[in-house]
Amino acid sequence: MEYDYIIVGAGTAGSLIAHRLATESNFTFVVLEAGGGSHPLLEIPIVGPLLHGTVYDWQYETTPQENACYAMVDRKCRLTQGKIVGGSSKLNNMIHVRGNVSHYADWFHGKYTREYFQRQLDYVEDNIFNLDHVQYQSELTDAVLDAAKELGYESLDGVSEKGFRRSRVTQKDGKRWTTSDNLDVNRHVISDSLVEKVLIIDRRAYGVSALISGERREIFARKSVILTAGALNTPKILQLSGVGPAELLNSLQIPMVQNLPVGLNLQDHVGTGLDLILLNKTLSMNVANMLNPFNLLYYLQGKGPWTNPGCEVLGFLSTKNSTTPDVEVMVLPVGISSDRGTFLRKRLGIRDEVWNGYFTKTFEKHTSTFFTVVLHPKSTGTVLIRSTDPKIPPLIDPKYLREKEDVDTLTAGLRLAMRFLETGSLKSIKAHLNVAPFPGCSHHEFFSDSYLECYVRHLTLTSYHPVGTCSMGLPESRKSVVDTSFRVLNVQNLYVADGSVMPTLPSGNINAAIAMMANIFYETNIKNASLKIDKAHCNRYDQMYQYLFKICSKG
Repeated sequence: MEYDYIIVGAGTAGSLIAHRLATESNFTFVVLEAGGGSHPLLEIPIVGPLLHGTVYDWQYETTPQENACYAMVDRKCRLTQGKIVGGSSKLNNMIHVRGNVSHYADWFHGKYTREYFQRQLDYVEDNIFNLDHVQYQSELTDAVLDAAKELGYESLDGVSEKGFRRSRVTQKDGKRWTTSDNLDVNRHVISDSLVEKVLIIDRRAYGVSALISGERREIFARKSVILTAGALNTPKILQLSGVGPAELLNSLQIPMVQNLPVGLNLQDHVGTGLDLILLNKTLSMNVANMLNPFNLLYYLQGKGPWTNPGCEVLGFLSTKNSTTPDVEVMVLPVGISSDRGTFLRKRLGIRDEVWNGYFTKTFEKHTSTFFTVVLHPKSTGTVLIRSTDPKIPPLIDPKYLREKEDVDTLTAGLRLAMRFLETGSLKSIKAHLNVAPFPGCSHHEFFSDSYLECYVRHLTLTSYHPVGTCSMGLPESRKSVVDTSFRVLNVQNLYVADGSVMPTLPSGNINAAIAMMANIFYETNIKNASLKIDKAHCNRYDQMYQYLFKICSKG
């Protein structure tokens, strides 16, 4: 099989690029997706968390963490990543956040202006995404927004960087929506396709080797191979292809194509605060309501509890009294203890003694979470293959909370979030702090600095926002894997266009930023290129075809 473009991964980025190729060009392409197809049941928003740890999830986990994840089995945090057409956007909370545009300008080292990124985000929102407000929310939403006003926080209006707002989500008619919904999947996507490596000769990528339904196949690309497999799988593919740290490749006897820092600089939004809010009365968003089959009727009308994304309100705060936020607070109306340990605690890998010593004590209350996240952690980690077998997961060591500054920011963020419990708005719905000592931290004075440090090191949680493992930068930088045109350094016809190229984390949930980066990739490397005729690579008998369609029929 031969195509102009091979896209590896059908998540947000890969599906966006494929959609624009299909609707705006005459290029041939294929999208290779390791997972299977979707199903209408998976479009129900409340189903998302139930897919964690299933065949729709890569089921990755961290290595044992030295400074975090103490409450988890073997000190390993679970790292859910979507293994399905649609990628992780089939499993996430659907939250749409633009982030701080000035950071995007930094990524490209001044190549583009702030206005350029605003236009790119406008394009994605107006032409690619389906965005909507939360169709069903609990009483907690209004109470938190009113409490924010009491505390003097602004309402986010698209201009302010700090403040609170209702969640805006990627939904259509109350159903989960992803960029893969724009695709003719049967025509353009080959599922159950595990890409083993990129085929490279003389530092030029010309295809991929993949296991398609268990059968090894080689697929060839006339123009380029585009990796959009995510920040955990893209570095794995590159390393297996001989593009990565020389020491790693040599240790596994992989012929080295290019020595690059692939798999380094892993960053993730780390947070804490599960079930830290208790209420004496049950909110309208609760497990019994979610399981009520009559709510199917509301869902079919795009309404009701089944449309709830799990996160109703977002807040962006500064622990340093700066104009730029350094923590995000996600208001989750239903805690993990709500299912009595049936599913959610298993997906997180919480140890029995922690569950029994803390979470079971809340069974008689309604639990909610102000999930507090460090937006720009200083701790960075690695994603490194441990074998030449592509079926073996890489070693993922995010080194959560290795830097003390991350702990200080997270604990300060928790204190800011807990101030909401002092407001009349939260008191009116009988919300109060869970004062049960966390197992392993009871020897510290409750809510003291030492207690909170112990708490966050135990109850460490990922937001499932990994980035940075194929960082964009200037070619002369030792930290760069791709240049500001998304090209893998010193390897022709090979590109990366997913979250792994982000050298730092966006200021918020990452799906919008990933879509923006994929759109920039398409604009600069495909759309603009399609307006030019590369006569050096065209058969002389194809001049009319070139003239009409601005492409070559043969590579």
